[in-house]
Amino acid sequence: MKKAITAVVFATAAAVSAVAQQQPAAGRPAAGAATRPAAPASSPAPQGAVASANIAIIDISAFGDEKAGIGRLMNAYATLRREFKPRQDELQTLRTRYETLGKEVEQIKSVSDDKTLNAKVEQMQNLEKEIKRKGEDAQAAVQKREDELTSPVWDDINNALRSFAAQRGISIILEKSKLAGNGLIFVVNDSVDITRAFIADYNQRNPASAAAAPSTR
Repeated sequence: MKKAITAVVFATAAAVSAVAQQQPAAGRPAAGAATRPAAPASSPAPQGAVASANIAIIDISAFGDEKAGIGRLMNAYATLRREFKPRQDELQTLRTRYETLGKEVEQIKSVSDDKTLNAKVEQMQNLEKEIKRKGEDAQAAVQKREDELTSPVWDDINNALRSFAAQRGISIILEKSKLAGNGLIFVVNDSVDITRAFIADYNQRNPASAAAAPSTR
């Protein structure tokens, strides 16, 4: 389960609004555009560079990118998929059987006696209950195991991000998707987006080969 990043990472809506209100009214972009503290215009910083301003933005969704995301997080989800593949395959087999029975019922309902038809219908009903029960059990187990595998990683990411920000004099990190989703204003200067720089730094310090927690299922 994705962990909420601490207050130093996610600014509240009130904090974001306060930042926006500091901009001159006449020059404030419409909602959905981005704003930043007044500063001389500058060319985009090279990839991986971080702005010197004390406000930055980050795209948490990029952590899950299979090619450019956080390796330890991807490893955790790969482990989750591998561990639950047998259950997934079993459920798919049951669903296929259920669909086959449904087709058989349609084919025989006008030509077979009631006893044969009712037997098929009863099989479908029992199979439907089994699919529902096993599906719910699997979902609960997946959620529990996901938390076991990813919570330590998210906690470590949280700590690493706090350290990353402190080392660069960043006081507030705004989460990009939350700002965009609420129509709030956020920074447009690419140099203020620390996503790629943080991911690169984290992956270097925390190799993806770190072992996942043993399964407790």
